[in-house]
Amino acid sequence: MNPETDGPTRVTLSTGHEIALPLDLEFAFGGVTVPARRDRLEALLPSGLSALAIAPGVGCVTFVGIQYHRVGGGRNEGEGANDDETGLEPYDEFAVIVPAVRGSRTALPFAQLADGEVGGYVHWLPVTTDASVALGREIWGYPKERAEITVTDGPQGLRAVVGDGETGTSAVRLEVPRPRTRVATRERDWTMWSYTTLNADLLRSRAEIRGEIALGSPVGTGLEIDSELQATLGCWNRPIARLYGSRARARLHAGAPVDAL
Repeated sequence: MNPETDGPTRVTLSTGHEIALPLDLEFAFGGVTVPARRDRLEALLPSGLSALAIAPGVGCVTFVGIQYHRVGGGRNEGEGANDDETGLEPYDEFAVIVPAVRGSRTALPFAQLADGEVGGYVHWLPVTTDASVALGREIWGYPKERAEITVTDGPQGLRAVVGDGETGTSAVRLEVPRPRTRVATRERDWTMWSYTTLNADLLRSRAEIRGEIALGSPVGTGLEIDSELQATLGCWNRPIARLYGSRARARLHAGAPVDAL
């Protein structure tokens, strides 16, 4: 079976929840991208991927807070319609993603864009429910773990806090304001690739993302990262870009081992 091209399938998780793939999602999200030492990022990536270079010796990391409104369920139109699909309860999530390239033969800044396939390697993915941990780990190998997370999307924008239960402090604080004008916001339809490791295989998964999404200047954003995470990533707390969407939709397909593609 080719999970990227075959028809819908049903999967039962270890928690007993049943979902259909591809998985339909609705969510609000906000994120920023910051520069990072490329050698630190390379040490985090599995074989077969290289960190996207944006300057000599410099890569980047993206931090995204996500508030899910719907996770599966309610698929009532188009191919694979299934009103009986139960889905999962909505949850909050925080993603640390390393933009990476597969198949590139160069490390020249931005030359990789023409030389290989660009995607995002998911380095850390704390979530708020046990079912969402099972969903991510069992199907895609996402490095999900249960954590204290609060993601709110209000009139001023999106705010995400990842707490540290042992110390009572936060590991990450992220604030992404709503755009003041609609110039940077438009209806977008993206196809994106994410990379994970599942059963020692490098897995590539396709996500189709749609919605009114703002992409542009980081003015007004705020990001605080604890020293341990910052040292691991080798990143600077200087956002260079931001993205925001209050009502986005996505379809996440089952992945396939890169060696089988």
